[in-house]
Amino acid sequence: MQYLLRLLRGCLIIFQRTLYWLTLGHFPPPFVSVNVIICDGDQALLIDRRDGLGLGLPGGFVGLKEKVEKAAAREVQEETGLKVELGRLVTVLSGKRRGSHIYATCLIYEARITGDKVTRDSVEGKCRWIPLGQIETHRFAIDHFEALKLYRESKSHESADSEPNLRS
Repeated sequence: MQYLLRLLRGCLIIFQRTLYWLTLGHFPPPFVSVNVIICDGDQALLIDRRDGLGLGLPGGFVGLKEKVEKAAAREVQEETGLKVELGRLVTVLSGKRRGSHIYATCLIYEARITGDKVTRDSVEGKCRWIPLGQIETHRFAIDHFEALKLYRESKSHESADSEPNLRS
């Protein structure tokens, strides 16, 4: 399975580079992808990827004529079995994806689980709950570490802002 994924990724790279060369850099446009941060308390749901690149957030590419929000919910359900409701947009990452030759614009949302909290593994990998305080000890695929770090920092700022000011 790992070899098949690498072969498909290699074919995509060759296709993209050929189009880029033939159109003098005007095509193809960057891919659009979505990823979702799902937390339960202080733990985030991550996918231990079968391609060996490390942990990653659930998500994937947006289909043609598909809304970004629908793609995010679809990808989460396909990869984890969870139904979610999207929250705020955490960050947007763009450029060449680390560890690949693909240029993409990635929208990263936070979400809350609306159904059962029972996850299932998928073709992409195994579901794992990782404490947000321990993300530095794990290897991550693509740029998901930076997104989780931003999310964790924004949550710590929110909790600091909600604490009452006891000074007079």
